[in-house]
Amino acid sequence: MSSFSQPYGAVAPVRPVDLLRRRPQRITFTACWQLHHTLQQRADQEGRSLSNLIAHLLEVSTSS
Repeated sequence: MSSFSQPYGAVAPVRPVDLLRRRPQRITFTACWQLHHTLQQRADQEGRSLSNLIAHLLEVSTSS
């Protein structure tokens, strides 16, 4: 079942077989210049790629 067949905001139940096929997913978004600049500076200071920093920040902010 594709995610497009679900109503907006609905979450399809996870099937056990899907857990075996999990892999990172790409997300694209647009950020203002200042936010991009700030995040890039932090990524450089931490020795991370910008993508890795953003993924890390999102994971930390959504973990319970």
